[in-house]
Amino acid sequence: MRVKVIDADAFSYIFRTLEEFIDEITLDFTSDGLKIRGIDPSRVTFIDILIPSGYFEEYNVEKEEKVGVKLEDFTDVLKTVTKNDSLYLETDENQNIRVTLDGVYERTFTFPSIVASEIETPNLNLEFPFKAKALTVTFTDIIDEIEDIGGDSITFKAEGGKLYLSANSDMGSSTIELSTENGGLLESEGGDAESVYGLEYVVNTSKMRKPSDTVEIAFGSQIPLKLRYNLPQGGYADFYIAPRAE
Repeated sequence: MRVKVIDADAFSYIFRTLEEFIDEITLDFTSDGLKIRGIDPSRVTFIDILIPSGYFEEYNVEKEEKVGVKLEDFTDVLKTVTKNDSLYLETDENQNIRVTLDGVYERTFTFPSIVASEIETPNLNLEFPFKAKALTVTFTDIIDEIEDIGGDSITFKAEGGKLYLSANSDMGSSTIELSTENGGLLESEGGDAESVYGLEYVVNTSKMRKPSDTVEIAFGSQIPLKLRYNLPQGGYADFYIAPRAE
């Protein structure tokens, strides 16, 4: 197996985001692309990622290969990428994974494959009463603003085709309206709904602003929030965040 990524910096932020949730992952290289799934230790967030073969400049995968890695070690290397680096991932005969960063000079790192915990896929057959689409930078900037208010929860409310994000803390309260009319949303559909989620889990997805241009937001009353960060060539990073009992 050998694959090449041109925009190593954007690619690295997918894994920097994952590191906010989990400690180890299995990289599943298939004919369709690189697949990653995980559940955070508190079992609040389920993650499902597809980085399609078309995302890569080179994608040489003859048969499915699964490689487990410790995210802290893997991400520490990816954090060293520079704007002009190309990134290569390949496996050797012992299923170790080799990371090569090729820029002004070449750096190579090898990690032993580990046996990551098996992920039990939850039931994701959900009907979302409200769906919207926004620019990733718009959504994540707003989440950062809400984080500054403090508090430990965020309310998603849909009413009249508009999306309201609000939070309360000892420092004060904040409510932000997003709609297609004010440019906050690119699209919206569905009926009214309201649910509360842990703010920390939503904030932890915000690093996806680097590799993703648009985000799809779907939720309903007392059902998981789905954030789909769209990636080039039809890829995606889905985060399903369980609602809080309020």
